[in-house]
Amino acid sequence: MKNVIKGAKILRVNEVWKKHKPQGLGFSDTDIIVVSWEKDGKRFEQDFYCRLKADGTLGHSITKQSEKRQKDLQAVVRKYVSKEKNYNVRARIGEWKGKEVELVKVDGTYIIKT
Repeated sequence: MKNVIKGAKILRVNEVWKKHKPQGLGFSDTDIIVVSWEKDGKRFEQDFYCRLKADGTLGHSITKQSEKRQKDLQAVVRKYVSKEKNYNVRARIGEWKGKEVELVKVDGTYIIKT
């Protein structure tokens, strides 16, 4: 099913978790991209953990889990936002609002199909 992104923002991991990151996040996961939409009057959000370089583009991670999360985010950007190779996520996150995405229902919630 299709829906429209209502909001997108970037948070720093150390702003969300002051002392310790959740288990499974690598030290190179420094940013969280939060994408939200509404379905049937309910608000849904999906978080993408990643590492944004100083120039705002997506960086590479050294752990396999972090790299997989990075690849998932890259797939979403390429499929729904922009085909640019060095897309500046930090500067252009505001452009995500209004983009149409395809959603998949998983365990009672919806996620963006990659």
